[in-house]
Amino acid sequence: MSSDLQTSNLAQNYRSTIGLFATGVTVLIIEHQGKIRCMTANAVSSLSLDPVQLLVCPSKKAAFSELLYEGAHFTVNILGIHQEQLSNYFAGAKTDIENEQIHYAHLFSNSFTAPRLKDCIASFACQITQQHEGGDHWIVVGEVVDLYKNDINHEPLLFFGGKYHYPARPEVEHIKPSADPYK
Repeated sequence: MSSDLQTSNLAQNYRSTIGLFATGVTVLIIEHQGKIRCMTANAVSSLSLDPVQLLVCPSKKAAFSELLYEGAHFTVNILGIHQEQLSNYFAGAKTDIENEQIHYAHLFSNSFTAPRLKDCIASFACQITQQHEGGDHWIVVGEVVDLYKNDINHEPLLFFGGKYHYPARPEVEHIKPSADPYK
């Protein structure tokens, strides 16, 4: 078997296997000189509490990545189950969605340039402090400079095994972790 075929098989197997790691669904929004790019992403992670930082890992091929540079502002918008159609739209799927701009607005302070999605569960306004190579993706460190939490208790949109999933509502109480992973 050629090494290209082995690499291709490994990449395909990796994608289907890493897809077994359940994640939330977000939409990243970046703006630079009047250009706005949005993309659906699940490669998002908390990084640090001091300073408050998170990671996003957009594909280098994504239109979103055209506007990445140190100091740029972007938002990470956590989607609820009521926003599945937006997730598909910003992932590039052909959907019957109205003008995308009605779904986001400049809802952070006037000094912050990137908009956030309306009616999302939560949103983080970030400034890029570092950008690193990550194969076919960028590893972007964003310092959180503002945040938003929706007062309405929406259920999160989840992604697992290449499909959307919705939280189950078991009758039993959820058990909290015995240790705080941030300490």
